[in-house]
Amino acid sequence: MAMILEKINYKYPDSNGLAVHDLSVTIEEGHFIALTGQTGSGKSTLLRILAGLYAPSSGSIELDGGRELKRSARLVFQYPEDQLFCESVIEDVEFGPKNQGLSQIDMEKRSFDALHAVGISDDLLDVSPFALSGGQKRLVAIAGLLAMDPDILLLDEPTAGLDPETHEHILDILKALVEDRGRTVIIASHSMDDVAEYADTMLVMNRGRLLLNGSPEKIFQYEDALTSVGLGIPQTVRLLSDLKRSGLPVDTTAITKESCLKELTCKLVNYVL
Repeated sequence: MAMILEKINYKYPDSNGLAVHDLSVTIEEGHFIALTGQTGSGKSTLLRILAGLYAPSSGSIELDGGRELKRSARLVFQYPEDQLFCESVIEDVEFGPKNQGLSQIDMEKRSFDALHAVGISDDLLDVSPFALSGGQKRLVAIAGLLAMDPDILLLDEPTAGLDPETHEHILDILKALVEDRGRTVIIASHSMDDVAEYADTMLVMNRGRLLLNGSPEKIFQYEDALTSVGLGIPQTVRLLSDLKRSGLPVDTTAITKESCLKELTCKLVNYVL
């Protein structure tokens, strides 16, 4: 199910300028999309528009198949405290599917499956979500989204402030949702290393406009353009670029850790021989 945005503009009531300006893009289903840009570039505003929380000042959003945006896309906020409000973890996760009109059995199954999918153990089900660690709160917020079975999952900086293990765990969960369940995942992120490792599509925003759109392998070749808007390139790309400038004929599109290691092993062995 593709999401088609045509000339989207959004202006906050108390602002003189546009937070999102003349943005057109088609987002294909079943992709892991990284929405990048500096603070104030319009990433969070765009996510709220995609979730149906903000109505565009002008422009249109269509889902092929005639599906309704508010029923198809769900958003996890950057700070999970903004959406956790029930007295226990299980009540919080059940809230969404309960309001979808599911039977008790289906609601409970969806909720337990979602909690198990993100790694929340049964001994935490009756605990207040506000008594959990920051990482656990974010996992519960994601479980609440999964329990509603959306086609499109939107997450605003889902790994910000987390320890490395939980950081990787959340991204692995999101990647599995794309690869195993065919969901569309869109995350706002500042981490170019995460984008290189997990995303297959990259949208770069600057001052409310869409600056670049394409695969990370392609976009990370535009180092000057990324630097000009306050972004960088992943460590893998920086290493390969430095080696290429030194005369080693490496492929700078080998941007993941695994592909970078394979490229270096292959080229260095050939270089020595």
